[in-house]
Amino acid sequence: MKRLAIVLAFIFAFTAAFTHLERTYSQKFFDITGDAQWIWAQHRMSDNQPVAFFAARDFTLPEHRVYTRIKVLGDPEYTLFVNGREVAGRRVGGIRGREEERVLDLYDISALVKTGRNRVVIAVRAPQGSGGLIASIDIGPEAANWVVTDASWKIYRRWNPGILVRDAPAGIWQPPQVIGAPPVGHWNYLATKERELVPPPTRVMQPKDVFEEVGLIPKIKTSGGVAVAGTDSARATVFDFGFTKGRVRLIDTGERPASEAVMIRFAFARPELKLAEWNLRPMVFAPGDHVLTTPEVHDFRYAMVFGRGVRAELVN
Repeated sequence: MKRLAIVLAFIFAFTAAFTHLERTYSQKFFDITGDAQWIWAQHRMSDNQPVAFFAARDFTLPEHRVYTRIKVLGDPEYTLFVNGREVAGRRVGGIRGREEERVLDLYDISALVKTGRNRVVIAVRAPQGSGGLIASIDIGPEAANWVVTDASWKIYRRWNPGILVRDAPAGIWQPPQVIGAPPVGHWNYLATKERELVPPPTRVMQPKDVFEEVGLIPKIKTSGGVAVAGTDSARATVFDFGFTKGRVRLIDTGERPASEAVMIRFAFARPELKLAEWNLRPMVFAPGDHVLTTPEVHDFRYAMVFGRGVRAELVN
């Protein structure tokens, strides 16, 4: 009986400590994002089909505020627009398994907003169709989470430049799918990390050479009900920019299949173009999208684009 009492006391103490720890971290994260919810487009994530959408929200700022800062994470890839201007973005899914990649990005947007009506639009792109979006806006130490992602946001499945500045009529947008409040899924409790806003591009570089190539891309094949990792040969267009650094812009010429993600491989040497796993990066166009730019900067010479109807250029 004495041993049983000791075991029960240990279990009680452990449970109490765990509950206290969970409450502490829950309150800490609530202080960061308040009532913010993870949201997504109305989309079956289990279908593994590429999806791109634009989450929009008008919000009003009071005259007296200390600053305006936005905390955002769009997993696996997002681009942030404030009052019609593209200001930031990040590819979160580029390095799976690294927890530091899944943090709330903190941007100071004080210089981009004004007293009264403002608008934020977040473009989210997911090659496998699954992910999450969470955002929260602070206007001072005592006025955190002034605006948060929730069911009031509007989801646009088709790109139109007009949505950057105003809402479209009802019927063109849809309410979001609310995933839930943190902690949920693989995101758990997220810390914040300050990041710089991205200046608008000022220089566009065309490729020095363009040529056709056949390359390998990874593919999961099903044989007898068993998924087997393999490769497929695919035709691609290679854009040679010389050794350079910058963001890559893809331009849809109108011949691209609308439902497919575009695969792009970055390489320094021509033999690397033949490697199946080498620097392969998916990019997802939304319906109506004709121009798509990587949020991250690449260091490379060749940009190998799989699929027809897409050309590439470099922006800095």
